[in-house]
Amino acid sequence: MAGVELLPSRLAPGDVARTSIVGLRTRKLRAALSALGIIIGIASMVSVLGLSESSKSDLLAQLDRLGTNLLTVQAGTGIGRGTGELPAEAASMIAR
Repeated sequence: MAGVELLPSRLAPGDVARTSIVGLRTRKLRAALSALGIIIGIASMVSVLGLSESSKSDLLAQLDRLGTNLLTVQAGTGIGRGTGELPAEAASMIAR
């Protein structure tokens, strides 16, 4: 047997199909859970992509409604000292 060279064998597509069908028939719960996992994964990806596209289109619609020449300025809060106030020359600075 030392001089015999073994050639690698491969499964034919028909053998693979038969083996997979036997596996599906004998392990029904495993096949059902695998299919359920794939369905849930695809559904979650579709919903995440749908939400992001919806949010993007909503944001773009809001920006279109605001227009390109609108600027809103509000006084913010200072660090530890209540609300801040805009300086008197802020209106002239914005008008530039």
